[in-house]
Amino acid sequence: MFPCTVRRVVNSVLPALLLFASSSQPMSSQTPSRPPSKTVKRENWVDQSLLKLSNEEKVGQLIMPAFRAVYLHSKSEEMREIERQIHENHVGGFILFGGDVYEGAALIDKVQRVSKLPLLIASDFERGANFRLRNTVSFPWNMAIGASGSEHWAYLQGKVTGMESRALGVNWIFAPVLDINSNPANPVINIRSYGEDPELVAKLGAAFIRGAQEAGVMATAKHFPGHGDTTVDSHLALPVMNMDRQRLGTLELIPFKKAIQSGVWSVMTAHLAVPAIEPDLSVPATLSSRVLDGLLQKELGFSKLVVTDSLTMAGLAEGYWAGDAALRAFKAGVDVLLDSPNPDAVCQSLLHAVRSGEISLNRLDHSVRKVLEAKAWLGLHRKRRVDIQGINQVVNDPELQGQAQQMADASVTLVRDQAGVVPLDVRRVRSAHVVVVLSRDQGEETGVFEKELRERVDSVSLDRLSMSSAEQDLESALERARRAEVIVCAIFARVVTGTGTVGLPEKLVKWVEELSEVKRPQVTIALGTPYVIQGFPALPTYLCTFSNADVSQIAAVKALFGEIPLRGKLPVTLPGVAAIHSGEERERSRMTLRDPAPLESAALQGRLQGALDPLIEGQIGKRAFPGAAVAVGYRGNLVLQKAYGKLDYSAKASAVINDTLYDLASLTKVITATTLAMQLYEHGQLKLEHPVSRYFPGFVGEGRGKITIRHLMTHTSGLPAHLPLYKDLKGKPAFVEKILQVPLESTPGTKAVYSDLGLILLGDIIEKLAARPLDQLATTHVFQPLGMTHTFFNPKPLWKKVIAPTEIDPWRGRLLRGEVHDENAFAMGGVSAHAGLFGSTGDLAIFCQMLLNGGVYDHRRIVRRSTLEKFTARQNFPEGSSRALGWDTPSNGSSAGGLISQTSFGHTGFTGTSVWIDPTRELFIILLTNRVHPTRENNAIREVRRLVADAVVKAVDSS
Repeated sequence: MFPCTVRRVVNSVLPALLLFASSSQPMSSQTPSRPPSKTVKRENWVDQSLLKLSNEEKVGQLIMPAFRAVYLHSKSEEMREIERQIHENHVGGFILFGGDVYEGAALIDKVQRVSKLPLLIASDFERGANFRLRNTVSFPWNMAIGASGSEHWAYLQGKVTGMESRALGVNWIFAPVLDINSNPANPVINIRSYGEDPELVAKLGAAFIRGAQEAGVMATAKHFPGHGDTTVDSHLALPVMNMDRQRLGTLELIPFKKAIQSGVWSVMTAHLAVPAIEPDLSVPATLSSRVLDGLLQKELGFSKLVVTDSLTMAGLAEGYWAGDAALRAFKAGVDVLLDSPNPDAVCQSLLHAVRSGEISLNRLDHSVRKVLEAKAWLGLHRKRRVDIQGINQVVNDPELQGQAQQMADASVTLVRDQAGVVPLDVRRVRSAHVVVVLSRDQGEETGVFEKELRERVDSVSLDRLSMSSAEQDLESALERARRAEVIVCAIFARVVTGTGTVGLPEKLVKWVEELSEVKRPQVTIALGTPYVIQGFPALPTYLCTFSNADVSQIAAVKALFGEIPLRGKLPVTLPGVAAIHSGEERERSRMTLRDPAPLESAALQGRLQGALDPLIEGQIGKRAFPGAAVAVGYRGNLVLQKAYGKLDYSAKASAVINDTLYDLASLTKVITATTLAMQLYEHGQLKLEHPVSRYFPGFVGEGRGKITIRHLMTHTSGLPAHLPLYKDLKGKPAFVEKILQVPLESTPGTKAVYSDLGLILLGDIIEKLAARPLDQLATTHVFQPLGMTHTFFNPKPLWKKVIAPTEIDPWRGRLLRGEVHDENAFAMGGVSAHAGLFGSTGDLAIFCQMLLNGGVYDHRRIVRRSTLEKFTARQNFPEGSSRALGWDTPSNGSSAGGLISQTSFGHTGFTGTSVWIDPTRELFIILLTNRVHPTRENNAIREVRRLVADAVVKAVDSS
């Protein structure tokens, strides 16, 4: 059953639902004092209910019409028809088609309330509830699970599907699909199947069944005896399975045998001819007693519910009118008649057959009893209503949606990569041309794929091609591809039952073939059927997700950029291209700082230490600072991380270690405020030309109204460099109010004067826009994503022993250790955009490597490359200034030394800290000291920074 796929969703479910199966044994008559078991109670309810039913009501229990999960007014025609089927035809249940969570649940609750007997509510939840209902957990298609080969994922999918189903009021799912897709041209099964290996399909199907039925729903093995080796869609015509009996037993029937052994509660019939079992080609399996009674029930031993596929499908309806089809199916061994085009005719036809004796009462009772037993096993005799209030505790749980994403990640299969393109390096790719090729003109949901690509690549151009694309559009798309840095061709070719087609139309096949000849790095991704490559078998790089679900679109992009390892194996054969169970493997791309191999780095480390050890130790001897920590990163390797000296000058002072925390002082400006400003800029919340008065309406007069965010970040606002506001003020609001009243020292934009005051205002603006304190923002959006666990404001007391002390502060009257050195920052509570941050060389190395990577680290994007390059480029504003946006750039006499590249950017901190990043050399230099200990009067650090920078550059340039 599969009349039409459902739209996307992105979330999941809470693992909690009562299970209704019981292994209790009936009570013995010799022990009347013990309460009857659940099994006895169920049997009693079944017996009593059956006795009370009229023949009309019994016939009705076998019929399941359809309704949609939509809002219906109580007087609407559709609602009146549903209620009529309940009251007049006494139907035993309904099949639910597409819609929404609460609308569907409310409708199910209503029909359960008005029905005399509890109803079976079924739906085609083949890849979870999301197959029919929006805003439920989005799972990939079955073939993706087949590519993972994981029983765990199949079980989880079944369990979560069952949990969500019961929460929504659905108690019978028409899944899993156990057809073996051995025919690449199959237009109806395809990616709905786990694959073409019967043992794989059997084990994954059994795992799904176990999970679903543990969650309290009935699972269904479909489509018996197997729809995988056909080229005709049974929604449109009657397919014929042209194989002998032996082949059926060794291929098609294997998963059904396993499902029956696993205790599956129902089997769905297929509307197809099986001449090996039923010689009459006009009799589909659904109407054949040889297939259903002989093969399924007697030979395979299945004794539970047999349900038809939709009786509206042309494979059946073309040859038989509704009443006749239902009667023949029932006589052949069917118990439940699904989705008839005329339920009234079905009722009348069966009832007439009962009255005439064509159907015996024993035969009728046999099927009705099975229906009632199913309802009792589901617990519907005790509780049939839907807990509407509890839905949001179960459905669409983000944690389980995350597991569904892992499932999709595990399925991605790299069929071929002749040019070694996969994975793309997001640190190097600046632009990509994306071509989305659609097998159907109806709006395929590709937005998730496009969004994920745009989050990783700064510049993405896009063409969407389908059968409606004009020749001019196709040629223009090809021309754009020829000019691209990288080409990504995403083919959305999915199975749409009732269309009779699968794959791409010839027009698009030809276009993709032409694209494959373009001499540019390119990757073709099949987000649907994997067989499309048969139309262009020379594709150099081919990636499959076997699914167009949201999670599969995300997984495709993650795989493309090496964010996940590639372990998937083809669950089907791609004739002329690749064998079943094949697939190239790739490790997850490492985008973190590496410890270089000893042999590769020994010479460089030797040169660095040979230059830095005497330099820094000599400065410690001169009391330029009591100790220092240095880190050097080069071409993705942490080539040096070393500690020197002690935390202070006392005899018992502890030695500096790599984890020593230093007061980073003004490095706070670039690590927190500037980075957060870049993020707000990317989201359009902060614009460089926004006037500061936009956020402080009273900030006018004396040219203040002309000051913009750009002025604050380039230190050209005209505000003073520093004022000792701490002597009179306490708390950030008081500081901001006072700064807004400070007279300007120059006209905005005419003079660059490094100003803490401007950054304090910027920090307040950031907090206003994000509606959260600066320290929380930095932790959430910078430190945690990067894994910077040793970077924070206001260190807790337990960190004190590893913090380098700063000054013996005459204002506070004590040695400062673990509290910010900057007096203004201290008076504001220790958190400010201009100072207050503490950190180690290890954490700063991660931050610097993120910048060298173009704003990404370990596949976590902090800022876009284009944003980073904009903010770290010299603004020359006003002319001659070395300032970038927040950052500084090399200039004569600066702390960068005289050898670093002109593309470099960096910053210093008053306490004796500095970082410089050289993108040209792929180099960063970190120097942390507490040069202000015991007094700030020591300024030797100025020359030391230059000497360290030049020594490092000389060492790496000699590599």
